Amino acid sequence: MKRETGFYSQIGEISHFNPYPLPPLNPPLEITESLLKLFGEAQGSLEKLNTIADRLPDKERFIRAYVIKEALLSSSIEGIHTTLIDVFTQVLDEKQTSKETELVLNYTKALDAALNLITQENLPLTTRVLRTAHETLLTQTSSKADPGNYRKQSVRVGNLIPPDAQKIPELMSQLEHFINAENSHQPLIKAGLAHVQFETIHPFLDGNGRIGRLLIVLMLVESKLLSAPIIYPSFAFKKNALEYYQKLDGVRRTGDFEGWIFFYLTAIKESCEDAFRRITEIEALENQLKQLITVDPLFYKMRDTAHKTLEFIFQKPVISITELSKNLGKSYNASKNILTRFEESGLIFKTEQKRNVRYQFRPYLNLLEKEYN
Repeated sequence: MKRETGFYSQIGEISHFNPYPLPPLNPPLEITESLLKLFGEAQGSLEKLNTIADRLPDKERFIRAYVIKEALLSSSIEGIHTTLIDVFTQVLDEKQTSKETELVLNYTKALDAALNLITQENLPLTTRVLRTAHETLLTQTSSKADPGNYRKQSVRVGNLIPPDAQKIPELMSQLEHFINAENSHQPLIKAGLAHVQFETIHPFLDGNGRIGRLLIVLMLVESKLLSAPIIYPSFAFKKNALEYYQKLDGVRRTGDFEGWIFFYLTAIKESCEDAFRRITEIEALENQLKQLITVDPLFYKMRDTAHKTLEFIFQKPVISITELSKNLGKSYNASKNILTRFEESGLIFKTEQKRNVRYQFRPYLNLLEKEYN
């Protein structure tokens, strides 16, 4: 099956591709038996993930970790590489945060800013929300990208020359209408369609991939399919990066929305399964360590402080003595003593720095970094 998904407009020597508004037409999106089966499995995986996430004692802690994980993966697809340690460490006293780490941190801020507009200010998922996210993502890191504003020039993305800049406001308005309109497409399918349309429009000079993948998470949260942003679709997109771009391009070239949606639903399912396993193991680790603190003679006479320390290092798995001292309201020496006990128990590991010593909660970091497949 082949469908026409847009048209080319010639401006000078440049031929721009202009996508037709969603949903797919001539013919409409075909929900085959295999696609319907996969859709049910992906929906089920989302529901299963919501169930385990809702029973977590400190949901915000896990949300932050997963947003950082998605930020790392989504950024790495664009060639922006940093580490989980760098992100959790952020600024080491006199050292400046690297541009790569700042971009990843900005991704988490962009998601927060967009979610705040949707959940706190009750805005629909509009172009204003996406432009706010883009401004937050690239402010102070890429002034050439004109943060928060649509591009004003032509760009090339592989073999694609996206629409002329003058067409972007109209095309984004059409996409906004599709996202918020009542139609026959299930929210999970709509999020996949919206992502490929956003990437085809390519409305910004930079950051389109990251904002486009963030759009998926925002749509899943807004539609209540996801109770919190605790999946990272970039996990599967990065693992199958070549196929990811081929499927996106296939929509433009042959109108293969069905192939893209099958790939996208598989990515959502795998991301949910990955998150479920990771949360399960993190939950087991926390219970195990709570029990260890309760019975280990090393923590005799300081069990209450040790439990509070454990709670804190799950929130900040890279810490200093000073940070712990402020959090616990304990003296520097008392905080150093408790961290020494944790180190002797193999729960944390000291960095090799002579100054600005940091302690890494390695068992937890290992689970966040673990690759299951």
